[in-house]
Amino acid sequence: MLKKSCILLLAVLLSSFTCQKRVEKPEITVLIRMMDIQDLWFREKMKQFEKENQVKINVVTFDQVEDVRQMIELERKSGEKRIGLVKTALEMVYPLAKENYLIPLDEIEDSLQLEKDLDEYLPEAVKVGTIDDRVYYVPRKLETYLLFFLKSKVKDALNNWEKDRAKINARLQEVNQYGLPAGYRLEEDPKEWDYYDLLVLSFFWANNPYHGITMPRVAHRGKRYAGTVNELVTRIFQLGGDKEDILSMGTGPVKDLFLWESFFIKNQLYHSGMWEQAWSGGDIWRAISTGEVFLCFLHQIDLFFVHGGSDPTMTGYLSDPSDLGVSIMPRGVSLELAEDGKVQRKGGHFSNLYGWWWGIPVTSPDPELSYELARFITSKENQIEECSRFGMFPVRNDVLGDLAQAFDEEWKQQIFKTTRLQFENGTKEFPRLKEWPQIGKNYLDAWYDISVKRKVVKREEISRSLKDYVRINQAILSSFEAEE
Repeated sequence: MLKKSCILLLAVLLSSFTCQKRVEKPEITVLIRMMDIQDLWFREKMKQFEKENQVKINVVTFDQVEDVRQMIELERKSGEKRIGLVKTALEMVYPLAKENYLIPLDEIEDSLQLEKDLDEYLPEAVKVGTIDDRVYYVPRKLETYLLFFLKSKVKDALNNWEKDRAKINARLQEVNQYGLPAGYRLEEDPKEWDYYDLLVLSFFWANNPYHGITMPRVAHRGKRYAGTVNELVTRIFQLGGDKEDILSMGTGPVKDLFLWESFFIKNQLYHSGMWEQAWSGGDIWRAISTGEVFLCFLHQIDLFFVHGGSDPTMTGYLSDPSDLGVSIMPRGVSLELAEDGKVQRKGGHFSNLYGWWWGIPVTSPDPELSYELARFITSKENQIEECSRFGMFPVRNDVLGDLAQAFDEEWKQQIFKTTRLQFENGTKEFPRLKEWPQIGKNYLDAWYDISVKRKVVKREEISRSLKDYVRINQAILSSFEAEE
């Protein structure tokens, strides 16, 4: 059964074919998926491009990122050529190019001019769109998690947390036989924070009343969906893990992840809405607005929504937007300590890497026009307008090189400066496999079982508990290899 987006595409194609004799100017279809306010902005830009280039642009929205492949395949089988540009999510960048659904850009543009054009974009964004040493994509945007916190609440903790040190040590001694690391102090600079700093902040906020209410004030997504998988896997990166650890699921960084998650849940340091109400990102925004969450991980667009952006629909979730604090991600460290009181394992300040790219399919009726359209929508002027309005992280060097000139509001500059700093400190991609949703579901099942339900805080028991989930991952990967 065809999905709604595919049916809509067929309708557009049939309409275009019927009217072909009556329409003299070139016509191409662009496949996108955007939030409503950004979709409207994009369509207005298409009108501008139509007028300037005397072309007809059909904009079609797809539902799931995987739909793009099916929609190109449908048109390819029909023999028609209408789809000229596709907005491509990270997980589809490799398969679309590798399976010959896209045209390499060096077959469209002169090599010297292409090199000059690509120099305008961030090298890390161009690199992702390069498959087997050939560039297939024009970068659109990158995104990565940052640490969000309320400045006033952090200041309160910095000034007063020491009174809770003995209580914190007592809780920790149950799992690491020591307490806080030797010589521990809560760092004033959020860029220096590690997981123990998050623990101290979480404990202080959860055990001291705000507006007469004592409750946990830290959260991450808990809904059974990709957003929660992203949060968990990001923590594995921070704890020193890589793609191999994620797929194996039985290594040290994965065990450290479940130890920390179980400890936070058992000691009521996470807001229970995460699992009891299956929070998504929007739920966390609302919890920030009601004073229930003081700290979490957010993407750039999330931060614009929470602060209140330039678009009229981004009304904000903070009574005092100036209280919004943002930093690079905390360093992952082991919950377990050595005999001298130092952490046994240190990771890094890593975050996830995600983004979207513009690809030109083999069905393009005019590849040169498609390329021109991709360059138009990622021009300096349009990139500044779109990023300033919706919180997209710029991928153009000339925009990032002069944030003050591009974005006149300091809070926007701060978000983008911090994002750049996060990229410098390290971002990692999730495994790009078509079986990734199944592996993600396995992680969600394990998290709900080991950390939420049973609250396992002993490493040996976590190792035993993970064995079943390790076998599931191995079966998924074996099935993948057999199909290949």
